[in-house]
Amino acid sequence: MRLWQKMCICSLSFFLLAFWIAGILMIENNKNTAFEQALRQSADEQTGISSGILRYVMLNRAKESRIEGARDKDYITEYLDSRINSRGIYLEIRDEDQIMYSNLDETLPAAGAGSEGGSGVAEYRIQESGSRQYLILTNQIPLRNRNLTNTYIRDISGIYSDRKNQYSYFLKLCAVISVIMAGGMYFMIRHLTKTLRVLTESVKKIGKGNYKERVRIHARDEVAELAGSYNEMADAVERTILELENKAKEQQRFLDNFTHELRTPLTSVIGYTDLLRSAPGGEEQTQELADRIFREGKRIEKLSRFMMDLVFLERHSFELIPCDLRTIMMEAAGRFEAAAFETELKCTMPDSDAVILGERELLLILISNLLDNAQKASEHGGSIYLRSHTGESSVILEVEDEGKGIPEEDKARVFERFYMADKVRNRKNSGIGLGLSICADIVKIHKAGIVLESKEGKGTLVKIIFPCYKQDTN
Repeated sequence: MRLWQKMCICSLSFFLLAFWIAGILMIENNKNTAFEQALRQSADEQTGISSGILRYVMLNRAKESRIEGARDKDYITEYLDSRINSRGIYLEIRDEDQIMYSNLDETLPAAGAGSEGGSGVAEYRIQESGSRQYLILTNQIPLRNRNLTNTYIRDISGIYSDRKNQYSYFLKLCAVISVIMAGGMYFMIRHLTKTLRVLTESVKKIGKGNYKERVRIHARDEVAELAGSYNEMADAVERTILELENKAKEQQRFLDNFTHELRTPLTSVIGYTDLLRSAPGGEEQTQELADRIFREGKRIEKLSRFMMDLVFLERHSFELIPCDLRTIMMEAAGRFEAAAFETELKCTMPDSDAVILGERELLLILISNLLDNAQKASEHGGSIYLRSHTGESSVILEVEDEGKGIPEEDKARVFERFYMADKVRNRKNSGIGLGLSICADIVKIHKAGIVLESKEGKGTLVKIIFPCYKQDTN
């Protein structure tokens, strides 16, 4: 059963229950009020009749100078015949077993002592006779040495008939209201739950892969808040899915490039080795083939080292400690100058200590890779500049070359793994396209920034912006 159906049934059931209880209480209260009114009126009339009978009998006795009540029956009959003319009111006056007056007929209940009492009036009882209801009240009329029993009977069938009519009208009204309420609640609840249906459809669409699906609701109630939270969740899901897709594509591209980069030197090594083994030739040809095998082997070694660096960066956490960038720059420059013969390295160090939070070995790898890339981009005899200076809240490391530069369309991809802007030149220099990618990972670990500025034919400048150590500790 759907939510809107449950809401309709529960709401309608609760309303009908409350409506029924209220209607029954109201009808019964009306009946009780009418009965109390009839009871009071009947009691007053009975009391009045008893008092009238007593006065009339005593007055007539005095006129005729009678002490005994030989003619009391005539006096009572004479008095009541002139006064009891209301329809639905009946009287019976008894003197023990003798009936002194009665206007009862055979359809009326027999008069007797009252069995119900209360409400501050004479004893009364309610008795049914046929399809009618009668109120019977009994009291005593004192006449000197004896008491007369006054039985007053009133037809109160109208009260019960009114109650029956009210119940009949109430049932019809309840049926009409139930239909109106059911229809109204159906349309109202369907309207109120429209947002939930929209949310459900949206969830289904997202489940089928449409991560751009959103819910648009113009309201300020709880359902609108739910829709807003849902949209926020959908945004987070879309971002996560895009990140996972990009990461999967990057990993697939990484594997494809790695396979290609590994297969190329291996194919060369196998080909040169087979040629060296099977083809006759002189010592010069043998030396050339051996040199080619050595270079391709170095490429495989370099690829392996870079792969180890990538795995190391991804799977380890590092503790950053205060480091003097000048000392690290001098060590990296010394290593570079010992291995580079075709370029000139020019270093510019800061005047004062440049302390940053870092990991020493990672910073050495960072500077070495930047210098290595600058050397590959430089012509024979070119210059490479290694500089560092401090700002108000940062320490800036710069590596600049005077090489060919990077085309504008390749700048956005130079930090991707295995990407090489000039593949021919990089193959010649044993490049594999991982140096700058490793640099970007190291910069991220140090919470620094990296900026690349390059103009084709004029060289490339790479800036690494580290936050100052003093700023981090304040």
